[in-house]
Amino acid sequence: MSSSKFLWIFAVLLFLPSWCLGEGPKPKPDPLTYVGRGAWSSESISLFNEFGGFGWNSKREASFHSPDHKKLVRIHSQKVTISIEGKEYITDFWTRSSAELGWAPDSSRFFLTWTDGGETGEWHVDVYDITSHGLKRIKSVDSASKKDFDHFVRSRPRRPESVEPFWDTDLYCSPNAVASQWLGSATELLISVLVPNVGDCRYSSEFSVYRVEVPSGRILQRYTAEQAYKQFNRDNLPLRTN
Repeated sequence: MSSSKFLWIFAVLLFLPSWCLGEGPKPKPDPLTYVGRGAWSSESISLFNEFGGFGWNSKREASFHSPDHKKLVRIHSQKVTISIEGKEYITDFWTRSSAELGWAPDSSRFFLTWTDGGETGEWHVDVYDITSHGLKRIKSVDSASKKDFDHFVRSRPRRPESVEPFWDTDLYCSPNAVASQWLGSATELLISVLVPNVGDCRYSSEFSVYRVEVPSGRILQRYTAEQAYKQFNRDNLPLRTN
């Protein structure tokens, strides 16, 4: 190959866009500072990067703003604080395992999805209001949805594919609730309620989705998994197993 032809090929390769050549494997984000999406919803932020593949680290330092950029969530080790109008409020979110936080569009409140026992523990949804005095926790916003879903599951007949001896020994497990997304405002929240993914739970991993009123938790509409997949962002919903 002549030297002039070699130089011409080299010049072409030099100026090719990176996507033509391939960029190779991307470096893994630093779990100490990485601010990534939650495990259950693409519209939430994982506070401790536990469920999303990273282990908890005592040297973690991360922060992110609310949509209006007037509130700031800071994470230092397991300590989580929220700054509102120049005042910093300490939370007890370090007690909420695998917590993920999702701001309402107007930044007036946020949901917190968390578990009391790791990935296989019971999952809950709380909502927090931003007030002039700091944070106000709204409890039991998921209670009506859990109760309705539990009644629905218990009213269903035995699965045709279930082997009878195993069905007889399986249990009706307490349902999990996870926040999926805000529905255009701070007064309506989409919550997914599902049977735990545990082998001895009847209807394991099945779920329904609820549009609920905030702060009351009143059910406005219930969707099957199939209906929810057609109407909402699948990245904000549990994985369908059937």
